[in-house]
Amino acid sequence: MKKYLITMVLMLFMLAGCQTIVPQKNNKNQSTVNSGGYYLDDGPDIKVPENLDEIENAVPKFEPLFQYASRPYKAFDKKYSPMKKIRPYKMEGYASWYGKRYHGNKTSIGEIYDMYKMTAAHKTLPLPCFVKVTNLMNGRSVIVRVNDRGPFVKGRIIDLSYVAAHQLRIIEKGSELVKVEVINPKNLKPTKKTKFYIQAGAFSNEENAEKMTSKLNEIKSNNKIEAKKFTKGSLYQVLIGPYFSRESAELGLKQFTGKIKINSFITQN
Repeated sequence: MKKYLITMVLMLFMLAGCQTIVPQKNNKNQSTVNSGGYYLDDGPDIKVPENLDEIENAVPKFEPLFQYASRPYKAFDKKYSPMKKIRPYKMEGYASWYGKRYHGNKTSIGEIYDMYKMTAAHKTLPLPCFVKVTNLMNGRSVIVRVNDRGPFVKGRIIDLSYVAAHQLRIIEKGSELVKVEVINPKNLKPTKKTKFYIQAGAFSNEENAEKMTSKLNEIKSNNKIEAKKFTKGSLYQVLIGPYFSRESAELGLKQFTGKIKINSFITQN
């Protein structure tokens, strides 16, 4: 009897963090809105943070697995048998996302869910693990850390954090066809993280570089990116950044060139 009670407590704890739960019988909770396809009490924050495209992918690394999260469990009358170790996994299906309703709650392994971190929920993958998720409609990809169980909705294979769904461009639609691939950290080779900058100008005179930096800092940027002065040889480069993808750097370039006439281009290190 004692062993049975302990098992039940563990299973309840595992499911407590699950984000995709069946709505209550109340008709209001069963309703969804057209934009995003989420339940009425879920969705984005009232004020969504800026720089969502600047949030970097999760970085795959070795982590001990939570053994109790590998035990078979039952959710909404269906049984699931999680994987007990990292092994090759590739699956295509529909991804959805979860937001403010679960923000700040515990995940299935006891961590706090943050809708602005690159995380996800899966029904049977080992916890935690890292996966690459590719939107098969536009080719965009993200790497997320799976630390939760779900989604327990028919036809969906993974639930993404708000920021991961944003970067894949599936927020408005609510769900999209994706490919999910497990990343085994032991197969990774060390790589240097590329950063992108907008070169706003290069000056032989330091005073002119200072003036350009001041003018750029007066522009109200949605990205909150500071213009800094760098020396390169005998020139003073004025660089805006860093950006962590070429796409976000190109968006920043359009923003700045639309407000000030500068002879600029994108560079990287």
